[in-house]
Amino acid sequence: MADLAETMKEAVTGLGKHIPLPYTVGNYLLARLKELGCDMVFGVPGDFNMEFLDQIEDFDGVNWGYNTNELNAGYAADGYARIKGLGALCTTFGVGELSAVNANAGSLAELVPVVHIVGTPSTVSQADGAVLHHTLGNGDFNVFMRMFKEVTCAQASLVPENAAKEIDRVLRECVIRRRPVYIALPTDVAAKRITTEMKPLDLRPTPNPQKAEDEAVEHIMKVLEKAERPAIMIDGCSQRFHVEKEVREFIDKSGYPVFAAPMGKSTVSEFHRQFRGSYVGTLTPAPVREEFESRDVVVMIGAIKSDFNTGGFTFQVPPERLIELHSYHTKVFHATYEDVGFAGILKRLSECVTHRPWTFGPAYEGGTQGQQGDDAQEIRHEYFWNALGKYLGAEPHIVVAETGTSSFGTSTQKLADGSRYISQVLWGSIGYATAASLGAAIAGRELDKPLRTVLVTGDGSFQLTANEMSTFLRHKLTPIIIIINNDGYTIERYIHGPDRSYNRTAMWKYAKSLEYFAVEQDRETYPIFGLQTRVEHKGDVEGVLQQAFAMKDAIHVLEIVMPKMDAPQGMVKTAEKTAAENKYNGDS
Repeated sequence: MADLAETMKEAVTGLGKHIPLPYTVGNYLLARLKELGCDMVFGVPGDFNMEFLDQIEDFDGVNWGYNTNELNAGYAADGYARIKGLGALCTTFGVGELSAVNANAGSLAELVPVVHIVGTPSTVSQADGAVLHHTLGNGDFNVFMRMFKEVTCAQASLVPENAAKEIDRVLRECVIRRRPVYIALPTDVAAKRITTEMKPLDLRPTPNPQKAEDEAVEHIMKVLEKAERPAIMIDGCSQRFHVEKEVREFIDKSGYPVFAAPMGKSTVSEFHRQFRGSYVGTLTPAPVREEFESRDVVVMIGAIKSDFNTGGFTFQVPPERLIELHSYHTKVFHATYEDVGFAGILKRLSECVTHRPWTFGPAYEGGTQGQQGDDAQEIRHEYFWNALGKYLGAEPHIVVAETGTSSFGTSTQKLADGSRYISQVLWGSIGYATAASLGAAIAGRELDKPLRTVLVTGDGSFQLTANEMSTFLRHKLTPIIIIINNDGYTIERYIHGPDRSYNRTAMWKYAKSLEYFAVEQDRETYPIFGLQTRVEHKGDVEGVLQQAFAMKDAIHVLEIVMPKMDAPQGMVKTAEKTAAENKYNGDS
């Protein structure tokens, strides 16, 4: 957070050159977003947000997302935030904002900082209680904000008198707490002028209580000094609260073996000498599971103990062997140190820990195991994910995987150092990955060292948000889009109804998606239209992947046809456990 605060000072100094005084409310908000590293606002136009959209279009350094619907815009803002640190979307009142509420809920559940800006009716109309379109017709203009209180951590309704103060308050909450926020911007307020001086936002988190931190560090060090087989476990909050630098320093200073939960994937290089594998409870391959569960002390950083993240709550390390470092508290066995967060304590531990000459055997290299084994002609999971993994491990990418087949297939593949991995493990909203990869691809292009995006999704999931393909084209993005066509919802088939028609989607010509969404103008101005290929035979996979990864300045759509009930073993076990828990066992 200290590094972020320094970056903000530099950013806000530069912004003064582009924004005339006095500010408009809208420009002040945009300047703050730009200061926080958010260069894109996703969304859909509506008559109550168009005054603000004019300002976005005219503002130097913040661009408009051109989404096809509000839900997709929310997903895109979420994907963008996971790469850049903050995302934003703008919708109109009522009909627009409610279309995005699912995306906001996912961002809240997964601790992703997204600013939802809602263009609302004018202050005059609200004061009069006018019966306007996009309302419930009852004169209540706060009803939707009250709904969003359940899926955001802070809210504000702006008027010129409080605009700067409220914008700063809400954005600080968004960044510090790593959760979405809600800003209502009336149509007659966006262009109102304010004379507030813009100073850098204070983004310093509340420091740990010194005495409590000292006691926690002393307790932890006593435990670690006695430990004979310590280990480190990386989980999702280490990414969300951006303590990756502190985590890596602790890893290097300690020399301990390192494991990762699914939501912590890519926090540390999976090719690091100390990295031993991904741990997902009983779903973990035996060599990795046995090595991890035999540790006498585990330092777990940023734990998110959800069902899919723990292998259906089968995490096997008891509290008596577990040190948990969280964003706002620390646990050492059964003792809890309130308000002692990992941002401060990790630095102290790195200074105190003794590096011992640990020795490591070869790390497990098992890759993804399929449900039905291998086949000479059919493309089975056992083969495909390991073939894809070779390319994901060769150079860094942003990998976005849909929940289900795609996430279970990619989660066991080693990603190259510097890669970023996005999968909505906790919220698990079907269709998320396609729209989120739009935001991730834009963010990846904006990085100092740009990263190309690889989307892996299923046919059923793709159908929910496929219209965002046109937005990929509009922004001239060059991702590799891999669509697994196994004739419907495979994970749902394993949970319930393997032969039910509701688990089978309408069959599309997925490889031809660009043919529909692209027009001649796109083809004339696009860097390269790459592969648009349906792959049905195992012998064709390697050549197609090689070509797609080699053609970096092109957009590719690869439709990979797999058997309907073939699946990664981890997914099958998870689905079977879910099915057992869902099943009604009472009297009829």
